[in-house]
Amino acid sequence: MPLQRPGCLKLYPAWRAMQLRLGVGLGLGLDLTFLLWILSLAQQALVTASQKLDETDPVVTTVYGKLRGVKKELNNEILGPVIQFLGVPYAAPPTGERRFQPPEPPIFWPEVRNATQFAPVCPQTIVEGRLPDVMLPVWFTNNLEIVSSYVQDQSEDCLFLNIYVPTEDGELTAGPTGKTDLNQQPLFKYIPVCLLTTE
Repeated sequence: MPLQRPGCLKLYPAWRAMQLRLGVGLGLGLDLTFLLWILSLAQQALVTASQKLDETDPVVTTVYGKLRGVKKELNNEILGPVIQFLGVPYAAPPTGERRFQPPEPPIFWPEVRNATQFAPVCPQTIVEGRLPDVMLPVWFTNNLEIVSSYVQDQSEDCLFLNIYVPTEDGELTAGPTGKTDLNQQPLFKYIPVCLLTTE
């Protein structure tokens, strides 16, 4: 059982939740436990976002252990800096006996886990140092050289999340009509939102 710390959300009940199967008659066998984990981690990220972070050394506590992140300035006039927690495991490594099995909860880590670098990505085809641009959106293919540099480190152990937490609580600004214009500012400046991405 994971160590419970004050102010932390318990994630293990989602793991113990009844495994529901969709489409059993169709042979799909989609396991909802995995979806529950992702939703639990998203909820944990919101709890993490509500913790007061030391921006010089951001460390947060989860039910699986402590995470050290890093503050990152964004090259953007509207968006302020974010605190990144990169390579956060959302399941146990799917290797060895766990390969091709339903996912299991992440393994507890007793020390502060360094979450300042991207974790390996899932295996992908790279042709001559580039990702194949077939079936990729135009906005994505314009930056393929940058993206392909991030997919060089590949592994079957690739079940990680990247969590981005805003650091500034912007105030609502009034437009020329005197009304607050929400269309000019990102939503996370007004609502505590975390962005989660997978590796």
